[in-house]
Amino acid sequence: MSATSAWLPRMHADGALRLYAFPFAGGGSAAYHGLARRVRARVEVVPVLLPGRERRLVEPPLRDVGTLVDALADALAGELDAAPYAFLGHSLGALVAFELARRLRADGRRMPLHLFASACRAPQRVATERPLHRLPDEELLAAVEDLGGMPPEVRQHAELAELVLPALRADFEMYETYRATPGEALEVPITALGGAQDREVPRADLEAWAEHAAGPFEVRWLAGGHFFLLDDPDEVARVVDEKLAGAAEALS
Repeated sequence: MSATSAWLPRMHADGALRLYAFPFAGGGSAAYHGLARRVRARVEVVPVLLPGRERRLVEPPLRDVGTLVDALADALAGELDAAPYAFLGHSLGALVAFELARRLRADGRRMPLHLFASACRAPQRVATERPLHRLPDEELLAAVEDLGGMPPEVRQHAELAELVLPALRADFEMYETYRATPGEALEVPITALGGAQDREVPRADLEAWAEHAAGPFEVRWLAGGHFFLLDDPDEVARVVDEKLAGAAEALS
């Protein structure tokens, strides 16, 4: 397995506009299968698979956003320089996508055409009042289940819980220890997506993504809670289609 293919488990079509999709805490590439089936524009959703889950289960999960971005920048260098692309990240994934875009700018590399920040407080407003990664196993699983990001069956099966807990805990540590550093706004259109019933991402904290957009910025509120991406991927797909259809058509 090559360094790039480890991170990108799905083959992508040549010539398509690629939407690299970064997962939420504990999530794998499967989290974006629903979205991939629903995007109608000539856009291919390319899920990014982090260590410690799915076919990378035996690899130790990473615990720091900076370390993860370093690894992604190295592994995806050829991919991101080869063709136009966009980024989408949900919750933790939005911070990873944002920091990777910053890293690419610093390195003088091709930048994404668009950044979709989904269900995530703006980087400068990431909350740390409830450090879930320090909770005992059962409490951590219960908290994630309460958010809607895990089926109840996981807690009911000790073997399954044992498989998901290392990556889940590492991802929450990554999110909860993240601190944004000052920097110039990105000259990339940013669309912030929020769930109207999301208790974790208040309106003001989502709208604060505007501080990082030197170009066009918009907030879209969708029905659902923190995991509206899983509950109703059709709505997310419609926003992606609207924002990327023109760029995708230009490639055909």
